[in-house]
Order: sequence, then C-alpha cells, then structure tokens
Amino acid sequence: MKHKALWAAALTLSMAGTALASAGAADYSWPNNIPPEAKALLEPLPLSPTGQPVPGYPKGPPAVSPDVLKFSEADVAKLKAGKFTAGLVMHTMDAGWPQLQVAGITNTLKEFGIDVVGTTDAKFQPGQQISDLEQMIARKPDVIFSIPIDPKSEAAAYKKAAAAGIKLVFMDNVPVDMAPGKDYVTVVASDNEKNAYFAAQELVSAIGGKGEVGVITLVYDYYYSVAARKVGALKAFAEHPDIKVDDVGTFTAPEKAYEVATAMLTAHPDLKGIFVAWDTPAQQVLAAAKTLGRDIVITTNDIAADSALNVARGEFLAVGAQRPYDQGVAEAKAAALALLGKDVPPYVSVPTLRVKKIDLLSALKDVTKEDPPSSVIKICKGECF
Repeated sequence: MKHKALWAAALTLSMAGTALASAGAADYSWPNNIPPEAKALLEPLPLSPTGQPVPGYPKGPPAVSPDVLKFSEADVAKLKAGKFTAGLVMHTMDAGWPQLQVAGITNTLKEFGIDVVGTTDAKFQPGQQISDLEQMIARKPDVIFSIPIDPKSEAAAYKKAAAAGIKLVFMDNVPVDMAPGKDYVTVVASDNEKNAYFAAQELVSAIGGKGEVGVITLVYDYYYSVAARKVGALKAFAEHPDIKVDDVGTFTAPEKAYEVATAMLTAHPDLKGIFVAWDTPAQQVLAAAKTLGRDIVITTNDIAADSALNVARGEFLAVGAQRPYDQGVAEAKAAALALLGKDVPPYVSVPTLRVKKIDLLSALKDVTKEDPPSSVIKICKGECF
C-alpha cells in the first residue's frame, strides 16, 4: 500500500462518484452526505483506563490521548537545530499496518528535521530482528522505533540499545522487564481491549443477546496487543448471561486459524458467532465456515483494503480498527519530546475506530489516509459511507 498525497483526494473522489453512478447509486454522495448512524460510529470511544503492565505499573500505566503531545515553535526550532537521527526496526514491512506506521513516523519526523537513517524488515523472525537491532545500534541513532516480535527473547537486545543511550519508543508491545522512563520512553498503542469489546458487543447484538459463541486468537498471551483483545472480547461476552463462550481457540500463525475454526465449528454445531483477534485470521475463519456450510457472525479487529471487502460483502459484521498512521504520528511526537528532555507519558493510546458497513468508506480512509479502492466502492453499492 503506497501512501498517497492528500491533495489528490478530489480527483479520486470524483472517480469514485463515477463508479458509484455506474453501479446504480446516482443519489449516493459520500463523503458529503453521511447519515447520522455512520457519523456516530466514526466518533472515538473513551479510552480503556490502563495499558500493558510494566515495571512500576503492575496494573498498567494510565492511558493518555495523543492530544497531550504538543510543541511550541521554539520546541520545533530546537529539534531542527539538533540534527537528530532515528532508526526503525520493524517486525515486517509486508502489510499495510507497518507501512502506515512507518509513513506516520517518517512524515512527522520530517516536520521536526529528524533524519531516518534506516528502516529494517525482520520478516516476522525474532532472530533477524535482534540482528537488525544490533546493526541499528551500531549506527548510533538518537532514537529507535520498534515493535518487538517476541517480547521475551528480544528483551536483552533492546536493553543493549537503552544502555547505549538510545531512546526507545515502542509500538503496541513492550519487551519484558523494561521500565518506562528508564529503559524506554513510551509505548504507543491502539486501544486493543476496547477494539475487541466493541466488536464482541456487536456480535452479541446480531445474535439477539443469546447463544453460543467462540473466540479465536494468537496462542502467545505475552504478545500484549493481541492478548488485550481476548480480554476485551471475553469481557463483553461476560456481560450477557445468555451468551455462552464454547471455546477459546488459539493459533501460532494466521493461516492456522482455518484448522482451528474448522475444529471449533465441528465440535459446536450450535455456535452462532466467532470473534477473531484480527482480520487476516478472520478471513481464514470465514473460509472454514464457508467450507462447512455454516452461516455464522464474524467480528474482528483491524481494517485494510482486503478485509474492507469482507465488510462490504457482509461477511464481517463489525471491526474494531486500529489507526496505524495516527499511531506513527504519536510515536514520532513522543520521541521528539523525549529528545527535548521533556517528560512523556509511559502509555499513549489511540482510541477505537468502530467500523461497520454503513461507515466503511469513511473509516477506511481514516485508517489508510487514502481514498477507498474502487473495488470496495463497487461492492458497497451505495450502502457504505
């Protein structure tokens, strides 16, 4: 997914209007005529109160909004004069989420005159990420941005970076036994618990508040950003006495969700719906349900151009979405404040974006900072805004 300049929006929207008219939706006027229900969904939810438990915050540090990360003109001038540098040590670059994170970080750093000396791609291999991190440390940037693949096995490598005097800003997950303000600046994350809570509540509503449901998620509970989603979903289901959680299935890789879902659906013939931790494994769950001829409600977290097609078709009822570009902006601002020697909150949380078919196009643009693909607009047939 390539980041487009926002000045191209008018041309793209004009093309989108043509596509919609050809689909028989001549009275459709997104983005100018958004119905109240869609506008309500686009309003951010209140933040969950705390984040990942870390040393000094056994119940998790308090969540604060990115709105607190502010700069004066003098601050910006000082940053530009400082000739600071930054490195990005990513878990993967082969997806929209990391690309949007990197775009948000690099575009914001440019505003502060901070140069990016390199961006690495570990291809989901912890060993490779450790090697990438060591090479980045050798380049001596002032700050490193990273999302650890394995918060346990990689902790020592990140501590080396901290010991070298490099400021660390984490995305979503914090390595074990690392303390904010001492070993790293902050972690910026989406409100993953609230994302899942919203999606699970929508599942409950869709099945009339009663029936059997399931959860399918990543097996590694120490991967906090995903573990928080399981917590949020189970919290939502527990609020309804007529909802029974039949099973919590786990997978080691997204493609394994197909066999997990097949086993769950086979073992529970009355299962009405499944919450899946994020959209890629949710697509595998959808495929398994289709193979078995089962009509179930699926809700999930995260939205991208491909999973937006599932929402447009009605295959995913609801999505609690992250805003990765906005996370990147917040991460860059947090790092810049730290470089100025200013205090930064230990946990910055980006609020939930609620996505259903009716607000799909607006939500997708909010996430990707691009106009929705024509393929999504066509499938919507004038029912998405």
